Amino acid sequence: MNRIAVCGLAIALCATPFVAMAAAAEPPADRVVAMYFHRTQRCPTCLKMGNYAEEAIKQGFAEQVEKGFVEFHYIDFQNRKNAALTKAYQVSGPALIVAKVEENKVKEFKDLKDIWTKVRQKDEFVKYVRKNVEAYRE
Repeated sequence: MNRIAVCGLAIALCATPFVAMAAAAEPPADRVVAMYFHRTQRCPTCLKMGNYAEEAIKQGFAEQVEKGFVEFHYIDFQNRKNAALTKAYQVSGPALIVAKVEENKVKEFKDLKDIWTKVRQKDEFVKYVRKNVEAYRE
């Protein structure tokens, strides 16, 4: 039993520097950030929009996501801890915001309002999201 505890402790100690290095990695100063703002309680349509948006970003820009040049985040706009973001992006209901970040500052952003009209056409939804992310990558 003591051997197991010692081995576990040794593994934890050896892994600690790697965890610290991974946590210390800064995102690139120039990147595109997509944020799906949602309510705490989500309806089926809102769940679908979030899933489609995540898929559009993570599959359409897989390499860039891995390197940190494109990010995707779910943000509960009703949660108080997200109040500053909600106010900054003028969110009052479910929304997909795409922001262009340069030198770690938001240069511009766009509310992709047409997600509401494209939610029943997944291919159109995904194309719309990718087109807007790509526009900010240039």
